[in-house]
Amino acid sequence: MLNSLKISLVLLPLALLLVVGVYVHSLWVAERQRAADLPVDAAEVIMRDLLSFNRKRGGFPKDLSEMEGVVWNPKEGRSYSNANRAIAHRNYFYLYSRQSHHRFTLWAIPLGYRRDEASSWFLVVTPGSQRRWKGGALRLEHVREITSDPTSNELAALGLIEQPDSRNKKVRN
Repeated sequence: MLNSLKISLVLLPLALLLVVGVYVHSLWVAERQRAADLPVDAAEVIMRDLLSFNRKRGGFPKDLSEMEGVVWNPKEGRSYSNANRAIAHRNYFYLYSRQSHHRFTLWAIPLGYRRDEASSWFLVVTPGSQRRWKGGALRLEHVREITSDPTSNELAALGLIEQPDSRNKKVRN
């Protein structure tokens, strides 16, 4: 009887430690999955890369595939859609449209089941200026109706509000 009690006193803490370890691991896995499902906006990075392409080549590309080898490293598996003007990355859908040699527009629309926790963006960019509109995640019926160069009224109807240019703000002391 004493031997079985000794074994129980050894196995009980080990079993308890195993249960706690499995529980902590399951919490960690669930948090990693939750973080992976959250849309991560990279519109600023794409805009920076397009401006870099413009500095190197003297104009904006016709489509995003032209960025490969100039600004972006060639990558296997990078897939474009909509005539190489669209790309999905980290639960965001980006739609690029060159309006002229020195002006482009970029839509950034969140995807996935946690899309309501992220913002939609619309950017109009030239080498010397940037205009940005921000709003809630667009509903799917609105995504089908977007145009590459909407008017301010169309953007307002979609719930996007023009953001002030943060580069021109004066710092108050």
